[in-house]
Amino acid sequence: MPGNRQPRVRCGNEPRPAPAMEPAGRGAWAHSRAALGRLENLLRCSRCANILKEPVCLGGCEHIFCSDCVSDCLGTRCPVCHTPAWIQDVKINRQLDNMIQLCSKLRNLIHDSKLSGRHTFC
Repeated sequence: MPGNRQPRVRCGNEPRPAPAMEPAGRGAWAHSRAALGRLENLLRCSRCANILKEPVCLGGCEHIFCSDCVSDCLGTRCPVCHTPAWIQDVKINRQLDNMIQLCSKLRNLIHDSKLSGRHTFC
């Protein structure tokens, strides 16, 4: 009986469907620029709203901030959720820092190709 199928429920571990891509401009790099812009929005500090610089994770709540932005909160509480923020629980997030550096390189590559009209790769 094909009409009796139950709707498929997405498991919490399955990735969500990708949102429709809205190109930021015309040309071959439009989708790449749009995707990079969305990624950069995810890499912003919860306190200063800039791209994370020397990202650190608070151990109690796992919120991520620039190291400078959270330094005055250590020993008190997380500025987002108010969980105690102890200095011994702060972890430098090197993987995230590497991703941020890669995004910067991608931004430069896309920007250079947009200006020159050439597609060059290192």
